[in-house]
Amino acid sequence: MSTKVHDEPTKVTAERGEVMLDGPDGLALSFTPDAASKSASAMVEAANRAQLQANKARLQK
Repeated sequence: MSTKVHDEPTKVTAERGEVMLDGPDGLALSFTPDAASKSASAMVEAANRAQLQANKARLQK
């Protein structure tokens, strides 16, 4: 796993009934539509939690 935090979003496309991700450091993945949908929901939830954590850390400084 990369230890670098990336600040650019991953490119996402749909091809031949699969969801394809093309991201930094050579990331290349394909998902079924169901797995992509569940992963997207989990990412939104995690992103919201991370944003709250970052905001809290900023306020504590």
